[in-house]
Amino acid sequence: MRQFLRVFRVPSRLHSSMKHFPSKSPLSILGCGLLLLSSLAGGQELVSRTLTDAIYKGDGVIDLLKDISGSQLTQYFNQTGGLLLLGADINEDNSGNESNSSLGIAIKQVQLSISTTDGDFTFGDFYTSTTAMLREAGGTTSSEYYTMFGQGGSSQLTGAGGTDLSSFDDVLWLQEIMLTGTITRAELSIAFLETPKSGSSDAESFFDFSGGFEDFALLSTADAILLEEAAIGVTEAPSGVTFESTESATGAIGAAAPVSIPDPVVSEGTALASPPAAPAPPWMVVAGLAGLLLLKTGKARAHASA
Repeated sequence: MRQFLRVFRVPSRLHSSMKHFPSKSPLSILGCGLLLLSSLAGGQELVSRTLTDAIYKGDGVIDLLKDISGSQLTQYFNQTGGLLLLGADINEDNSGNESNSSLGIAIKQVQLSISTTDGDFTFGDFYTSTTAMLREAGGTTSSEYYTMFGQGGSSQLTGAGGTDLSSFDDVLWLQEIMLTGTITRAELSIAFLETPKSGSSDAESFFDFSGGFEDFALLSTADAILLEEAAIGVTEAPSGVTFESTESATGAIGAAAPVSIPDPVVSEGTALASPPAAPAPPWMVVAGLAGLLLLKTGKARAHASA
């Protein structure tokens, strides 16, 4: 797997002190339902898919066009309101204070690089639903990094239209992806944070990475909401591991403005659609989902030190 240039930048929305960000608001959650209804109205439902490339030994590059055409990726961004929603399989050793029921990693850098017939576009601000104060290996000062949780084995989670999400644990996303032209290249660079090997805090020991393969999936909006709401491995985290609830994929989906779906480009393959055996959910079901999410105005994920 190709390595990328090690020039890292902590997203601008991270700060030196820990803070608690608001959970999903009713208006944001209602927006999720409206975005889903908008997708269905266009007759083309997004389908999640596992990506061919994986992250190995803490960093690597994922070629998105191995699994989706340029025209389909453009259509995906239109349907999600400029979001790239990714599911992560946290494949870590359950050693130290990690266990089969709760695993974690911290993310140092994510960069989406897209080339089109109009030029090159780069997006580097990324988000997950939790953060922790951590030191990088060799450093002495803690900074706030986005983190991801998971568990060993299968979660038995099934997504929209019967999509198998059982091997995925948490959601990573980029937003406000805007570009022009026809996509000819789309690569995603990801690097995990290496924490101190000795003298580490409980959180630094928990959010290290073991160097195995971490798989990712391109998620539909519905599956991103389901996976985030499952909060896999979060409540089972050791009491000494301190982290905070931060951004919300559900909130980002709700805030993204629905756009009309363009006609598919036949020469580059059919548009994203539900599997033949999985018809699109009826309008009333999706409306009911939006109503149900309105009742879930937030979920506390902060974990106090023991």
